[in-house]
Amino acid sequence: MDYALMHDDLSSCKTAEYTVQPKLKRWFGCTGAAFILYACFCLILAFAGYRRPLPTFDRYLYAGAVASLRYRDPTTIHNVARGETDEQQPPFNYAAVASEPYFADVRDNPQHFAEQLGLFRVKLGYIATGYLLWRMGLPILSSLRLITTFAFIVIGLTLLSWTQEPCLAALLLLIAPVLNMSRMVTADPLSTAATFLAMYFLTNDRNLLAANLLLLSVVVRIDNLLLVIPFLIWMVLRKRLKLTITSAYVAMSIATALFISWIARIYQWRVVLQHGFIKPVIEPVTHPVQISISGYLFALTELRAIPYTSLIMWLLVMAVAWKILPSCSIFSELLPLTIICVLIRLVFFPNPDDRFFVWAYLLAGSALIQATHFGASINSEKHLA
Repeated sequence: MDYALMHDDLSSCKTAEYTVQPKLKRWFGCTGAAFILYACFCLILAFAGYRRPLPTFDRYLYAGAVASLRYRDPTTIHNVARGETDEQQPPFNYAAVASEPYFADVRDNPQHFAEQLGLFRVKLGYIATGYLLWRMGLPILSSLRLITTFAFIVIGLTLLSWTQEPCLAALLLLIAPVLNMSRMVTADPLSTAATFLAMYFLTNDRNLLAANLLLLSVVVRIDNLLLVIPFLIWMVLRKRLKLTITSAYVAMSIATALFISWIARIYQWRVVLQHGFIKPVIEPVTHPVQISISGYLFALTELRAIPYTSLIMWLLVMAVAWKILPSCSIFSELLPLTIICVLIRLVFFPNPDDRFFVWAYLLAGSALIQATHFGASINSEKHLA
């Protein structure tokens, strides 16, 4: 009887093992051992990023934005943010920018500090998640770092599922713009994860899920509206979604952006450009300064930095992948649409910083891997012929 029970246990274990292995193979294209190694690699990178966050000035203001969801008094919000920033190691080095009036004023003036928070509170999905974790007992900046860690792991697993190549996916995670995502205390990693996951579901014909993730990305960053609307229009043109459903998603995306702007008391686009590209506005609520036409033209000169970013290289990767892949591939349409979205963003916000385009870089890398698979299959057929 004991031998029979032992035989049954061994049989059930083998059945479970065989059940798990095909699922991993179907989802990620690799064996269980390869998946475990890759997942450990992602966890190590994410943990290293959590331990060594970028000591940026934005951390101070994000902490204030989270605290502003609980408190209304500018002095209290200022004290909470200063306390959080000073406790986290390494703290932001105020001495490096103390000579600049804007940084010194925001550091010392609670009222002016509170007026800056709309620019960060507008990333409501990120701020609200950090707030919930804070209320659960975690320090604010630890909560925001934890969101980044989660987002980076999601990006890593999505990349493996899309490419089915653990080694190549690991190499993509190691490129500087992607790896920096693991260290950012900003909304960009969560925004990238939502957008990249939406692109993944688009290629798998999971259109409603992709549309929901695109809508979620607007909650995380309302400027994602600049890529959400073109992708939704493409979905209806390609008959992936009905016109009525697509119209509802477009309306919800716009309404979400307007509602979050109203909650955050975000300033006009011209004030944001003046603040970000010309000169920081110390009192953007009580004394807003709007950018002029000449100021906008000056802001466009920021695009001269594009050759010093990864953007040009990844645009070339998109072009190569588009050339190799057959016209029936979904990438033949997604890649040009991605380039259009990148250009639209650069027109509205002429900042070529890589962190805004990592989702496009990952899409380009995934497309290139698919192109190599296609090229290899063509060569194999020629060899057999």
